[in-house]
Amino acid sequence: MTSRTASPALNLLLGSLALAAATLAPLAQAGELDPAPSGQSVASRAEVRADREAAVRNGTVVLSAETGQTARDANPKRYPQPAKTDTKSRQEVRAETVQAIRSGDVIDAETGKKLNELNPKHYAKAPQPAASSAK
Repeated sequence: MTSRTASPALNLLLGSLALAAATLAPLAQAGELDPAPSGQSVASRAEVRADREAAVRNGTVVLSAETGQTARDANPKRYPQPAKTDTKSRQEVRAETVQAIRSGDVIDAETGKKLNELNPKHYAKAPQPAASSAK
């Protein structure tokens, strides 16, 4: 039997590969490494440019990666304020809808008129303000 010894360069190479495999295996298992990068982006170049231009226009482009400060934060007067959303609760909206249905203030899809205009007998008339008789 003959004894074979590996060269020092081969030992170094095999050791480096083992170290790399031991280091990268937990990352791959955690999903932090893409095992088969596709090399293609999901968004097209035009979409990315449009998104960037929109971010610059409305001030949401990040100026400082460290702080996360946006252009709108740095100079709020330069950018329009975002539209305010309605602050009604779901219950308030539902109550208004039920009231509109009861009073006939719902538009008929076929005619475009309100139901209380089409069928005035079915809905109570709204109380008229009292006319002042002062002269």
